[in-house]
Amino acid sequence: MKILITGITGFAGSHLSSYLRSLDGMEVAGLDLRAPDEEFLGLFSGEPPVVHCCNMADAGPLTEIIEQEAPDAVVHLAARAQVAGAWQEAPGILETNIVCTQVLMQALHEKAPDARMLLISSSEVYGKVDQHRLPADESSPLKPNNPYSVSKVAQEFVALQYHEAFGAQVVIARPFNHVGPKQVGNFVVPSFARQIAEMEAGLREPVMRVGNLESQRDFTDVRDVVRAYRLLLMGGKNGEAYNIASGVTHPISEILGKLIKLSTVEPTIENIPELMRPSDTPVVVGDAGKLKALGEWQPVIPLEQSLEDALNYWRGQIEILGASA
Repeated sequence: MKILITGITGFAGSHLSSYLRSLDGMEVAGLDLRAPDEEFLGLFSGEPPVVHCCNMADAGPLTEIIEQEAPDAVVHLAARAQVAGAWQEAPGILETNIVCTQVLMQALHEKAPDARMLLISSSEVYGKVDQHRLPADESSPLKPNNPYSVSKVAQEFVALQYHEAFGAQVVIARPFNHVGPKQVGNFVVPSFARQIAEMEAGLREPVMRVGNLESQRDFTDVRDVVRAYRLLLMGGKNGEAYNIASGVTHPISEILGKLIKLSTVEPTIENIPELMRPSDTPVVVGDAGKLKALGEWQPVIPLEQSLEDALNYWRGQIEILGASA
């Protein structure tokens, strides 16, 4: 089975490609804006997957790649994944996430109409869920409350249009917060882990810059999430959405405390107003019962392990940066 992964060199994409390649009968290829780096190539013991560098908004090259690869299935991970700062980057987020999804669906319609599409959406589509409706399940109203979540709702509807109009095979995954090694950007865990690693290396004063520590989030290790992606790819019902979640909430203050406990520093905490989101959601927790009904899936990697692996990843990155300076 040939699977084409968009955004293959990213956080979830790299874990997914490595996992699928470890399974019998799985052939993997990818799309990304950038060429794969040594870290990505090092994930594979044999020949790494073919990665096509392509701007997915450009229909011509994308359609040629779909025709060339003739995938049996596509996992669409490529997106501008940005919640913090989404209001400042709104035009780019909306254009990239929505347009690229439409161009991809059209290319599949024309060149690989039988390919199965797993669209990776986000729990952000639920927005601020009423307390009495928590944990959120797939019947919860879609109430996006930032430009990123609006773009994810639109992605879902674009893909479902092709399902309704042309019979395209479309399954939607709505992962809640996922964490682990290789995560970068301004998400909460890599932000904390990078700051701590820099403090340990003497590159930063022992002052932790934080936003809202009272928010509660549902965290699942990325390696458990990609196992869920495979389950949905193989057994998800066309036209349906599935949550991927642990069903347990953790305050961000707890995440910070666990990471500091794993470290060799004792930083002071500084609240930064600029890190507060204009429309933050106090509690995010999901019900993954619909996913679990498809097969034997449960999150198995403890949060403590996810955080330790994330911190060790950033320690390694800081060491590499220091050696190359």
